[in-house]
Amino acid sequence: MIELKNVQKSYPAKRGRGNPLVAVDGVDLTIQDGEFVTVVGPSGCGKTTMLNMLAGFESASQGDILLDGQPVKKPGPERAVVFQQPSLLPWMTVAENIAFGLTLRDGPRNINQDRLAAMVETMGLKGFEAHKPYELSGGMQQRVAIARALITDPRILLMDEPFGALDAQTRSDMQRFLLSLWKKLKPTVFFVTHDVEEAILLADRVLVMTPRPGRVATDMTIDLPRPRKWDLVLGREFNEYKRQILKVLRPEEREPVRLP
Repeated sequence: MIELKNVQKSYPAKRGRGNPLVAVDGVDLTIQDGEFVTVVGPSGCGKTTMLNMLAGFESASQGDILLDGQPVKKPGPERAVVFQQPSLLPWMTVAENIAFGLTLRDGPRNINQDRLAAMVETMGLKGFEAHKPYELSGGMQQRVAIARALITDPRILLMDEPFGALDAQTRSDMQRFLLSLWKKLKPTVFFVTHDVEEAILLADRVLVMTPRPGRVATDMTIDLPRPRKWDLVLGREFNEYKRQILKVLRPEEREPVRLP
C-alpha cells in the first residue's frame, strides 16, 4: 500500500554556504495494508522527516513516495497524524475537538452524532464530552488527539512519538490502549519512537535507522504473539529482539567524553 523508492530528503545549507544537509538517503520501503510499523533511531536520523513526507507535509528531494501506486504530493484524508503534543484547541470541549475533522469535512450541522458518541465510548472518554482540554490528564488529552485523528476513518495513522511526553505508567496504559484500538480498527500505523521496548511491544515490524543521513539499517519482523501483554517485555524472545536492535544502534561502546 505504501512504497518508498530510493527516497532522499535534503535541505539547503544555511545562508547558501556549504553542502546541503541530507536528512534521509536511499530509503526503500514497503508497508502493507493494516501493518503496524515502528521506527527507531538516534536523534536527527530522519524519523520525523520520513513521517512528514508520508503525511504530505514535505516532498522528497529524490525518489518516489507512493500510496496505492499514486505519488504522495500533499496531505490527504486517508492519512491522519498524531503528534507528541496533543495540540488540542483549548476553547473547544472534548466532543468538539474530536469532531473537528468532521466539522471541516461535513460542516457543523452535518456531524454524525452517533459516530461521535461511538468514538467517545471507544476511547474511554464517556462522561468527559463537555470538559475542556486543560481539565484532562496528559493521557486523556492524547486519547482525544487520537480520537480526532481516527473519527474521519483514515486508512493510515502516522504517529510521531505520541507517548513521549507521558509518565511511565500513563505511557504503558496508552500503549495497551493503542494496541486494543489497532486490533479493533486495523489502520496501517507508522509509529516513530525513541523507545526500543515500545517499538518492539507495538510492532509487526521495527525499522532501525542509521545516524544522519538516515537509512534503514535493519527491517526486523517481530514474531511475538498477539495480544501483547505487559509481561512480554520480561521474556527471552523479547529481550533477544531488544539485544539485536541495540546492537545496530550501538555498534561499539565509545569512551564517554570527559570534561576538563
